[in-house]
Amino acid sequence: MNTAPIRLTHTVAKGGCAAKIAAGSLGELLRNLTSVAHEDLLVGHDRLDDAAVWRLRPDLALIHTLDFFTPVVDDPFEFGSVAAANALSDVFAMGGTPLTALTILAYPLDTLPQSVLHELMAGADATIREAGAHLVGGHSIEDDTLKFGFSVTGLAHPQRLWRNDGARPGDALVLTKALGTGTLAGARKHDLIDADTMSEAIASMRQLNRLDLPERLHAAVHAATDVTGFGLLGHALHVAQASAVTLQFDAAAVPRLPGAEDTLRRGILTKAHGSNARYVEPHLSGRERLGEVDWLTLVDPQTSGGLLLAVAPDAHDEFIAHVRERFERAAVVGRVEPRGERALALVDAG
Repeated sequence: MNTAPIRLTHTVAKGGCAAKIAAGSLGELLRNLTSVAHEDLLVGHDRLDDAAVWRLRPDLALIHTLDFFTPVVDDPFEFGSVAAANALSDVFAMGGTPLTALTILAYPLDTLPQSVLHELMAGADATIREAGAHLVGGHSIEDDTLKFGFSVTGLAHPQRLWRNDGARPGDALVLTKALGTGTLAGARKHDLIDADTMSEAIASMRQLNRLDLPERLHAAVHAATDVTGFGLLGHALHVAQASAVTLQFDAAAVPRLPGAEDTLRRGILTKAHGSNARYVEPHLSGRERLGEVDWLTLVDPQTSGGLLLAVAPDAHDEFIAHVRERFERAAVVGRVEPRGERALALVDAG
């Protein structure tokens, strides 16, 4: 009798947000989507923001989002937690408070036991409860491979929303989590690193992007997005384009998860590294200044990555000190400049 534990990442070809449709291909698919115009639709699909937002009344808006993917870690409890944190992140990236979550599940009943599903749901429920939200239902189908995620609803005041179109020249760019989950997850899937090397990446993916900011610091955030499958530069590009500015990054200041530089140096990549690089390069200056590892870090596809926030320059010292109480690797990674020739710019990694 085989009693070896089931490794979920061995049941799928691609895992986590690295399995997303490439940003360039997605743009083509969405190009002919009918635009929606309504006075109460505060955020739609036109700016590639993290969630849709509908104004219910002058002091209340409803945030809608959904996210699902294939396993990025082996343990079902941890995968459930990561999937929940990743879906909830879109609400936090809009400056909102999550309220309810609905499960999206495709499950291979013939190849995975029900015990895996029980652990999966337990991990997700624990993280949803930690966020102060409620798991209220969902939908499931039988499928050949496990896919799991959530549709999340949240609330915000319309005047306190964070969007991706408000970055201003002079703003500091703050990143709350270290990069490297894409290369590390790929390495772990193929047994090229051990579980200990992967442990901090898993802890990072499970951590909620809740900042719990006092009002003065919440108001200092001019734009925000979460960093997931398109990598830091891919999601930064959406902010730059929506805000009509240039985002300049200091690659040396970007935090990296332990082990990530080594796996990138060893060439442990996902397909998304290539598609992310192709997506941002036409909009980027300074690529030639970076070594290969620094470059690959900036396009590494994140799963349940951190928030990228454009913060008023007179508040960024207090802001980063507050954020580091929850996110010890949070860092100022660049600044917002007036729109130049390109939407993104890199400075020497030193």
